[in-house]
Amino acid sequence: MFRSRTAAYVAALALTLGLAAASPAAGQSLEGVKRPEGEAKPVGYLPKGSIDYRLLVGPPPAPGSVLDQLDMAVSQRFQTEIAPDRWDVAELDSKMVYPRFADAFGKPIDRARSPRLVALLNRVMRDAADPVWTAKDAFQRPRPYQRYQLARRCGSSPVPAPDREPRGGSSYPSGHTVYGWAAALLLADVAPGRAPLILERGRDYALSRVICGYHFPTDTEAARTVAAAVLTRLHGDDAFLADLRAAQAEYGASPAPVEAAATSPARDIKPVEAQAD
Repeated sequence: MFRSRTAAYVAALALTLGLAAASPAAGQSLEGVKRPEGEAKPVGYLPKGSIDYRLLVGPPPAPGSVLDQLDMAVSQRFQTEIAPDRWDVAELDSKMVYPRFADAFGKPIDRARSPRLVALLNRVMRDAADPVWTAKDAFQRPRPYQRYQLARRCGSSPVPAPDREPRGGSSYPSGHTVYGWAAALLLADVAPGRAPLILERGRDYALSRVICGYHFPTDTEAARTVAAAVLTRLHGDDAFLADLRAAQAEYGASPAPVEAAATSPARDIKPVEAQAD
């Protein structure tokens, strides 16, 4: 069992490294604008606790194990071998979610031009966050920057020194990745003809969390597993399916092109929700 898990993980790492070398994609942080004053927070479709993370993911690799060493090696490689333009993509991915998928989706993702889609996404993000934050609290895995000295970290200057004895953290699973992958799966449902582009953007978005120095590859892998389970469960919910059909109709009815501003370096944009990741 250990050998099969290790082999599978090595294969996943090879795919991850291949994606890093092959594509300069875009991607992360909910709506990318502040929620209107006085507007109530979105409510998920599922009751709290509906998705049990313990049925989906095991604990993170034990410190010093083979898988943990692989995690560390990949994290350190991305700190030294990523081109400046890919680093810029990772920085933007750390700031917002929906706008970073607009190019792959083929249309803007905002309240003005896709209000039904944004409302659907906001509710799904609540469902996706619930099991991930419960798992974070349980596993308490230290972040990469807690364990070794990073050369750089997204949104942080100067880079913090590592902990002398890291004993807890919120690295596993990745919160940003659960948002990004849940968004990718949902957008692929809304625009199936663009699914390959959207899902590639989702994988690249997860990779940005490793490049940024906030997560190990297994953190993002676990988050993608949780996101997929949440979307699977939602497809059995009548309210979700009704809203999904409305978003699909909205997508088919709107001819608006994606504007260049959708993926411009808007570094002063505030996220609609603080990303606890």
